[in-house]
Order: sequence, then structure tokens, then C-alpha cells
Amino acid sequence: MRREMIVDAATVIGAVLRAMNDDTVVHPYGDGLLVDLPLTYGDGDGVRVLVEPMGTGYRITDRAAAATLLTMAGVNLVAGRAAEAFAEIMAGGGLNGVNAAPGEIATFGAAEELGRLILDVAQASLRTDQLRWLAPRQAGMRFVDRVADRVTVWAGRSRELQRDAPMPLASGRTRPVTLRVTNDGKAAYVQAVSLRDPDQAAEHCYHVFGLSKIAKESRVAALDGSAQDWSPAIVAELRTVSDVEFFDDPLSLERQLDKVVPPPQAALRP
Repeated sequence: MRREMIVDAATVIGAVLRAMNDDTVVHPYGDGLLVDLPLTYGDGDGVRVLVEPMGTGYRITDRAAAATLLTMAGVNLVAGRAAEAFAEIMAGGGLNGVNAAPGEIATFGAAEELGRLILDVAQASLRTDQLRWLAPRQAGMRFVDRVADRVTVWAGRSRELQRDAPMPLASGRTRPVTLRVTNDGKAAYVQAVSLRDPDQAAEHCYHVFGLSKIAKESRVAALDGSAQDWSPAIVAELRTVSDVEFFDDPLSLERQLDKVVPPPQAALRP
């Protein structure tokens, strides 16, 4: 007889810790250690942090790795929306930025907090890497492709994406939307709404979402530009059939998608 598997907290925690342990590699570096974590940036490079002794504790830094990747992509972290988003990431992660150079993600803490601090710096570095969508627009690149690229960076490996995805309608038919994001039985449907022909794009989005049987909060209209670029009447109409996020608002699209399609739940504590 086939035995049913039972999920318990101790088993899951043990499996996660073994995976982290098996895939984490350290290398001596000066007075400290370089720690290669089983995590990757959007371009596939692995996440590496430096741990150095400092006074009575440790200083952990990503050595500005994420900022370097953004600079190579043409993102300006010195001023503008990207700089504001970077400051928000640092503050939201509770990182004190001790002795940090421009673009460097760093923090300091006691020895008993070392594991958490390493993960905090790694997470902030990954979130910073997601800002690559703020790179200057490439000539001829369609807005739908920019939306897809941005959501792909946000999703990483923890969610599944499908372009031109069929969205169920109340009639039983389906209509394609720009993207569907799924994880653990939850799904969000994203429609890119371009400024190239704003009236037509908004009317199409309104029509498709209005016919959908999907919950309103799971329909996301991603509008090109900022709120100042759109007629308040158009925005108000779209809000009656979907959530509305503006592409130029740092991290707003990601926050909404996180609400609808959260990442895999953290392991339960026994």
C-alpha cells in the first residue's frame, strides 16, 4: 500500500537547513570570509556577501554587487526614483549601513545575529537588483516587453510566469492578457496599458477585465508612466474593474503582486 506523506514542521525546517548548508560555500578573504549563498540575481550571477570582524561584532556587505549590476544596466542610483527606492530598501531591511560606500549594502551586528544579518543583506541586495527595470528605455522596446521584463526580475524562481496568458471570462470563454503570475494555487493577471495610444489601450483593458470572472484584486492594470500622464477619468474607470499601478512608481507593481501571489511561505516553526 502506498503510504501518504505527512508534512511536519521539523521535516520541512530540516530540509531547508540542509539545502542551505549543502549549497552555501565560504572562501577566506582578508580578515573575513566571502559567503556564496544558494541565491541568484536576475542575470544568473550568484549572491555573495562579505563577512568581516569589526569590534565586538561583524560587518556584512554585498560589496555593492547589486549596485554594480544596476550601473551596468544604466540605472542611476545617485538621484531620482532609483535612488529613492534604494534608500527605501535599506530602511525597510533595517540595515544600518555602517561605513557603507555609495551603492553598498552593509550592516553591523553582534555575533549571535550573524545568520540573520547575512540573510538581511542578501535579501536587500536581491531587491536592489530588481530595480534594473528603471534603466533608460531602449528605443523601440514595447511597453508590454518592459512590463514582462520587470515582473520576470521580481518573480525570480519562486513564481511562474506566462505571457499572453488566457484569462477566464464569466461567459466560459478566455481572453489573453499580458501576463499571468502564479504560485501555490494563487494567480494574478497583468495587462500592460501603454501611453502610445492611451484611450484605446485603456478601453481594451477595461473591456477584458470587465468580462473576467477573476477577483478584482487579482486583475492588475500596469499603466505606462506616472499618474500625471493619465486622465483621472481613465484611471477612475480602470479602478472599477482592476487594481491600477503606474510603471514609474518604484516597487508599487511588485508590492501589489506580492499581495496577490505571495512567495512560498516560510517554513513553520515547531
